[in-house]
Amino acid sequence: MRMIEPTPNTIETVLAGSRPPWRPKVAGYAAFLLGPMAGAFVAAASFRRMGQFEKAQKTVFYTTLLCISFLVIFELGIPADAPIRKLILLSVAGAGYSVFPSIVREDYLKWRVANPATKPRSDWAAAGWALLGALIYFGIGAVLALLRSYTVWRP
Repeated sequence: MRMIEPTPNTIETVLAGSRPPWRPKVAGYAAFLLGPMAGAFVAAASFRRMGQFEKAQKTVFYTTLLCISFLVIFELGIPADAPIRKLILLSVAGAGYSVFPSIVREDYLKWRVANPATKPRSDWAAAGWALLGALIYFGIGAVLALLRSYTVWRP
């Protein structure tokens, strides 16, 4: 009878699969172009590919909470015709561009050291996660905009 030898891979490596993560700046591009939820989904997918499942879950959870709280204040607290709205949206996009790469960078560098021969995944392959995040972000905004139009309270 043939004995099965244990593999040197840890369970996290097996669960993460053989697909490499994206470079950290891809999450920043997604956040800048499509909103913070898009950046969070791309960052979370990269974390999962590196075997960091808890960080992936926390990234999506905290970003969702921050997006909901931001959009509640933005949609319900600031008048629709206020010129500051455009500046605020640009600031949020810039913040996402800098925040998401910074939270992924450390783990990505550790992954690169552990896998020197593996190239990162193509930036364009993150488009699906980014579009899903954008859809969720704009969906939350649309629901809050509808709430604003149906409420009696007007700022």
